[in-house]
Formats: sequence, structure tokens, C-alpha cells
Amino acid sequence: MFYLQRTRIIAEQSRLGGIVFECSLQNRQHRHATLISQEYELWLTKDMNGGQPRFLSRLSFDLTSISTDAASFTPQSARGFKLIWHFTASQLQKIEDFREGKEPHFELRSRLLAYVRYCTVDGKPHGDPHYAEESAYDTDTNGYPIRFKIDHANWAGILESIGFRHIILQELSIPTFPPAFGRAENHLKDAWSHHRAGREDAALMSCFKAFECLGFSIAETQIPRADAVAHLMNGQEEAKRKKIEALWETLTSFCHLGRHDRGVPVHLTHADGELAVVSSTVFLRYLAIP
Repeated sequence: MFYLQRTRIIAEQSRLGGIVFECSLQNRQHRHATLISQEYELWLTKDMNGGQPRFLSRLSFDLTSISTDAASFTPQSARGFKLIWHFTASQLQKIEDFREGKEPHFELRSRLLAYVRYCTVDGKPHGDPHYAEESAYDTDTNGYPIRFKIDHANWAGILESIGFRHIILQELSIPTFPPAFGRAENHLKDAWSHHRAGREDAALMSCFKAFECLGFSIAETQIPRADAVAHLMNGQEEAKRKKIEALWETLTSFCHLGRHDRGVPVHLTHADGELAVVSSTVFLRYLAIP
């Protein structure tokens, strides 16, 4: 029986082009084993009990992480290797929609074919060698499939490092914001971090702050929204500027629901946070275009 230990999960875009699972495969029993083939799959689940599993992707190997003798295991030995998830935007969005602000839960499933021969404690052969089809069990729980979660901070860091926001935004060219949009961009990054952690109130307020600071940032003094729009859309038709000003007012009014400073508190859902961060990103992109 083989056991698999996960040591680290990181994004590696420059060379491997995916999300990498650093692992160690252990042969805990008194046997010699030679791996003939290995297959690994990543599944998405609702919780640690494995509710509602959904297939995500097959995983491939980073060949540079595998030594020349990686397939041969002596009793109680282990081999390190890396599995690569060549994700797609639709897979990441499936996770974001499925988890709804909670920590993402996964299953790692495997199929291993090995040629094994058991031995006694003192190393003498015991029984005939044979082929065995097995799965890799969790080193911590001894369970299969291997279930794990990625905490909010690590998952947000992975998405940030690969530049994923929302699948809608993957189809847009988000430019580098000009220096005057620096503070607004920082608030927008905070909004995405809050949204991914399920803090929808804070996400809406960060979106609100992104627009609230914009007038001061572009003019170095606090100016009315109409003047900010006129400055950013200099040379555009007045009718268009008025519609953009109205959109700005509507969006910031919605984001202001995150403050809860007046009236009955409003319950904000994952969908509300998604609407705020996606709309704010697209709208700021529009305002930043020369």
C-alpha cells in the first residue's frame, strides 16, 4: 500500500504553467515495489466529508522533480515528486462559484500499478512477486480519496499570483492602471481579497473606497464626481459623461450597502460581492482608458 503526503501547493507560471502540488509517495510496508504507471485526478468537493464531488482535472508530472530511480521503492522508503494542475479559467471559476466564499475543498484520487514482492522484517522474500493495482492513501488520516482544503489566505495568494479575477474579466484586456489610479487599484485588490475570503461587507466597502478616493487622486484635491468624470472623459460628449456619472452614482450607492450605518442591516451574499468586484473592476478599467 502506498501513502501520499502533500507538502506544499504553489502557483508556478513561469516554467511549469500551472498550480503545483509538491508531494511525497511512501512505501510503508515490508515489500519491494516498482511502479509501472501512476495517474492522479483532482476533484472539487463541498466539504471534508466529500459531499457533491465534481471532477476538475487530471494532473501531470513535473519530470524534473522525478529522480532516475523514482519508480523503485525499498521497504519503508519514500520518493518526492511534483504534480502539476494545468488549470483553465473555467475550472477556477467553477471553484469560485461552488465554494461561495468558503474555503475550497478538494479530493486527490489516484490509480497506481506496481510490481511488488513482500518480504519479512529481516528482508527475506516472502511470497511470489506480482502486479498490484493500488491507490495512494493519505499519510495523516489513512483515508482514500485524499481530502484536503486550502485556507483563504493561501487560495487568495494563488489566484493573485496567476492573475485570476473572474472568468468574465479573463476575456478583457485589463490595462496597467495609470499612477493616478494607484490608491483605487489598491482598494480594488483589497476588495477581491475580501470577496475570496467570504467577507462581502468588506468587499463592497473596499470597492466604495476605490471610487471615493479617485477624485482626490486625479486632481490632488477633493472634487465633485461630475468634475472627476469631466476630467477623465475630457473631449467626450456631454450626454455620455452624464450617463457615466449616473453609473458611477449607482455603483457606489450599491457598494455603500456594505457600511450598514443606517436602517436595517442588509444581508450581503456571495453573488452581491461578485457583482460589486466585477462591476468595479470593469468600470475602473473604462475610466482608466485614455
